[in-house]
Amino acid sequence: MRYNLDDYEVQFCSNILYQLVFMFFSVSRGASLSLPAQIAAQVRTAVAEGTLRPGDTIASTRELAAQLGVSRGTVVSAFDQLIGEGYLQTAQGAPTRIHPALRVPHQVQQPSQRATTAESVPGLISLAPTSGIDGMIRPAAWHRAWREASYSLPKQADPQGEPKLRAAIAEHLRVARGLHVFPEEVIVTGGTREGLLLTLMSIGNNVRVGIETSDASGLRSVIPLAGHTTVPCLCDGEGVLVSQLPDDIDALLITPAHVPPFGGVMTVRRRIELLEWAAATNTLLIEDDFNTELRYRTAPQPTLSALPSTCNVLTLGTFTTLLHKQLSAGYIVATPDTMSAVQAIRRVLGMPVSTVTQHAIAHLLTDGTVRKSTKAFHARLTKRRRQLVPYIERLSEVPGARNASMSNANSADIFVEFDHEHHLLGFREELRGAGCECAISGPAKTGERQFALLSFSTLSDQDFDAATRALTAVLDL
Repeated sequence: MRYNLDDYEVQFCSNILYQLVFMFFSVSRGASLSLPAQIAAQVRTAVAEGTLRPGDTIASTRELAAQLGVSRGTVVSAFDQLIGEGYLQTAQGAPTRIHPALRVPHQVQQPSQRATTAESVPGLISLAPTSGIDGMIRPAAWHRAWREASYSLPKQADPQGEPKLRAAIAEHLRVARGLHVFPEEVIVTGGTREGLLLTLMSIGNNVRVGIETSDASGLRSVIPLAGHTTVPCLCDGEGVLVSQLPDDIDALLITPAHVPPFGGVMTVRRRIELLEWAAATNTLLIEDDFNTELRYRTAPQPTLSALPSTCNVLTLGTFTTLLHKQLSAGYIVATPDTMSAVQAIRRVLGMPVSTVTQHAIAHLLTDGTVRKSTKAFHARLTKRRRQLVPYIERLSEVPGARNASMSNANSADIFVEFDHEHHLLGFREELRGAGCECAISGPAKTGERQFALLSFSTLSDQDFDAATRALTAVLDL
């Protein structure tokens, strides 16, 4: 049976669809994330979960503002960000749609990967290491930053990134990372993954890219998207093993501030050895500055590019650790040899971060908010480390455990080493029964260590309390 709908009925059905889509959206002025960022995050979630699909028409900015009880400018800012990220498509005289060409990737880990993994189980608190935290910047500071940003928007966006933000990033890197760069060397990106993809697209075709085994940053899956080949490179506690690096790689992606799998720091000796090797082999080093600012009681070690060397070191940075894990914004510090190529790709792809977002970030970097928030977070990490000390000895007594230890960085991470995989899996199941999900090492070869990682560093206060209660129950403390 077929039904013919007249224009009125079509419009009625469209209105019902709007209500179904947005009745689950909500915003809170007391949340740590700004109102535009909350709206953008919920649209991304709706797309990821399939509630919104490519080609779907969504409510206008005016309609959505009325439904959420916010200003139209707030929704416009959120839509600008989503348009820049490729989630939305607009055309004059036509309604706003979820971009028809949008494809939602489903990342599947290959069995051969040795990355530290934690399955995403609904309802469980994840203790896997992650980049970014919730609530580091207070809501009032976000509101001020967005308000200031709306007063000084340029008529035309800079494809390399707003000069105000690039200058703020350069100053932040000088103070926090010991890296002296000019704003002209900084390129704004839509986060670390987008920055890596931009870099990989600029260095040629069919490139062999080395990556640390047990990569913790989650960037491994980006490399094939650029048409390049991933080459695993061995690590020890000091970092990547320079003496065993393949001689046929063109670039090497590394995380010196978070050596996998235990999250240690690459030693100065190993850093110098790596820089000398890269200069001798003419290999591009791509440094992912993963969670650097939040891992030390004092100033962190400088980036690789801050050390004297004749090799090329390109640095990837993100604002998720400083501002909020839902904020898709970051930067590249390019080298003289890579700058023009990266700029050319950036001009073609356009700027994925809205102008208002860039100016808001610049405001937070320059008015002291980030510095104060980072200091407060260091104090919270120190307190958490003290709270976790009593658990370490008991974790060493878990059946099959060899030992348990805390990371030597300022993170609140505990590693538990096991004799056999079945002991490791048994511990994970006990922890799951108590409401938490830890990260574990992948399938082991004979003689390889098996370990569980419990990261408490970036949990909210509420989740931290719940996770320690769960650990107390498992250990019968």
